[in-house]
Amino acid sequence: MIKAGEEEKLHIAIIGRKNVGKSLLINRIVSQELFIVNDTPGTTTEPVSKAIELLPYGTVVIIDTAGIDDDEFSKKKINQTIKTISYADFAILVLDAREELNNSETELITSLQKIKVPFLIAVNKIEFGINTHLLTELEALEVTHFELSCKENAGIENFRKKLMHLLPNAKHAF
Repeated sequence: MIKAGEEEKLHIAIIGRKNVGKSLLINRIVSQELFIVNDTPGTTTEPVSKAIELLPYGTVVIIDTAGIDDDEFSKKKINQTIKTISYADFAILVLDAREELNNSETELITSLQKIKVPFLIAVNKIEFGINTHLLTELEALEVTHFELSCKENAGIENFRKKLMHLLPNAKHAF
């Protein structure tokens, strides 16, 4: 899971359903085209990690995970994703603003809270509207979320600032 030379670096796992914009969000946060972005669901099929310079924080390891959905094949992916986040120092759960939480997402949120991995939720694709029931569900779970659009690059800077502030052992005040 963790590559040689990456043990001491902060690990950030990006999790969520297929095609919610996980890879694009990473690219927006770091202002680089690091991960493949494609409209075809399931482009990322297993966790991919890359050490990157996340300014002003420093070098971190970003782990882009395969999309999880509520089908039988995804049960393996969910277990693999939970294993990945158990090694992570921080997690970002990306949701589609048009959808409600599915069982897999609720399970991931519960797992993150249980194993005490700090996390943020990015509610992406707000350019298409926001499902008010999703916001009610997130409020009921008492989780911090940001509404943003990776496609239109809206809300990314506020999300990035909050991320920098919440990263474990953050050396910079914002």
